Amino acid sequence: MRSPVMQSLLSLSGTGILFAVAYLASTVWGADWPQYRGLNHDGSSSELIRTNWAQKPPTIVWKKSINPAWSSITLAGGKAFTQGNRLFMNASSEFCIALDAGTGAELWATFLDAASYPDGGTGSTDGPRSTPSVDGEFVYVYNSYLRLFCLRTSNGAVVWSRDFINEFPGTKVIPWQNAASPLIVGDLIYVNSNVANQTLMALRKSDGVTVWKGQTDTMTHATPVYATIAGTPQVVFQTLKGLVGVTPSTGAVLWRYNFTPSSTSTASTPIIADDYIYGSCAYAKGAWTARVTRSGSTFSAGQANYTGANSAYQNHWATPVHHGGYLYGIVEKSSHSLACFSLEGRTNRWITSTVGSGSPGFASIIKVGGKLLVLRESGELVLIEPNPTNYTEIARYQALSGTSWNHPAFSNGRIYARSNNQIVALDVAAAPLPLPILKMNVDLLPSKTHLRIQVVAQNGLPLDPEAVGRIELSSTTGLAGTNQWTPLDSIFTSNDGKLQSEVPLVLSATNRFIRVRERIITP
Repeated sequence: MRSPVMQSLLSLSGTGILFAVAYLASTVWGADWPQYRGLNHDGSSSELIRTNWAQKPPTIVWKKSINPAWSSITLAGGKAFTQGNRLFMNASSEFCIALDAGTGAELWATFLDAASYPDGGTGSTDGPRSTPSVDGEFVYVYNSYLRLFCLRTSNGAVVWSRDFINEFPGTKVIPWQNAASPLIVGDLIYVNSNVANQTLMALRKSDGVTVWKGQTDTMTHATPVYATIAGTPQVVFQTLKGLVGVTPSTGAVLWRYNFTPSSTSTASTPIIADDYIYGSCAYAKGAWTARVTRSGSTFSAGQANYTGANSAYQNHWATPVHHGGYLYGIVEKSSHSLACFSLEGRTNRWITSTVGSGSPGFASIIKVGGKLLVLRESGELVLIEPNPTNYTEIARYQALSGTSWNHPAFSNGRIYARSNNQIVALDVAAAPLPLPILKMNVDLLPSKTHLRIQVVAQNGLPLDPEAVGRIELSSTTGLAGTNQWTPLDSIFTSNDGKLQSEVPLVLSATNRFIRVRERIITP
């Protein structure tokens, strides 16, 4: 690993802050998967994945029984987090469960609430549907009955909780109960609380205090997502009114795209790619695609397209992934199929009802190292090349028994997948190619409240979009060897071979330095 070499200093007049532009190349071992759909909220990991499964099948690191749930898995700090329905005081109860990511050993389990699923459910296999979100020393869980918990990752102790039903009489739980996961960006947690006239909320993650609230959008089962659209960071919710983008710090509505999704269940997370917005729901309601544009401070969701109540386009609860202008997702045609959808053309390029050894069923999909990873309902993992011309399978592996409606996760070279009764960790690590030496450019935005940080390759070649999840920013107040580098909350996006992020500007009389480097995680 090469040590960082400070190449130049940039002074921003009037801020009292200096920035060191750092160049670094190093070995990357992997990254956490701290929230539902991963580090960047898009269902992708930039880690490489080994593809020669026929010659060398995935290695089972550990595999064990797990309490029923449709919750996915998050990973951070060497721990795996999920939910489960287990007996407590002779009653079915929802628990947040922490496992050792390396061995599968249970570290702790924290009681959240009674487990009650009166809307049909799935019988003895039913359980909580929401996925825990991890941030530093804390894990945040939004349970089926609109109770939000902050727990310590070390022991599961409750730090604070909010109970929206008891706090706000008249608040209703939607049919099939909450399935949305808490979204964490910076110091805030974003949820749809379903509280009348203040459904959309941001809460301070340190103590759960409400920072802003508003709107009358009835919640769905879809998790909100953070993204930069038309050059502006925002949080996007999919509600029973359609799609809405809000300013993260205030909740001010930037734009709306109104449509009427299914009131039975709309669980697919909205997709944002190249300023396109894609929203989908099940039960013959269809899918919608729009492009968000900005003129000055005014946003609009124009060039809208509705695919119609057509099962060849709509997703059930599995969210598609984006790759190269196309969405790859599980649609409802012919008892579920895998389809490649063109965002620009607003139509499917291809569709197949056979994935791996059979129908995908209620499958889910993520992207790892530029490859598609499908977890079929049967528990079979299928690795696929993202090819807009035709379905191109690479490998397959039977990983689980039971019913797999849960999204898989990927961290540190391992697939973490679960069904209603099993959970497994599979080693499929591939040796990563190092990033080129990086160069950082820093600009003060006109608002003078944020910095725009652009990372490029020193050799001038474009950086692959997969590098987004492989770099990190940190800051320090001095360049002496004893100074500590503090990680900065930053989410990078890829644009024309460059990686870009915006971070808050902290005014101080003390000089500050910023470093960019490839993320280092010890295997």
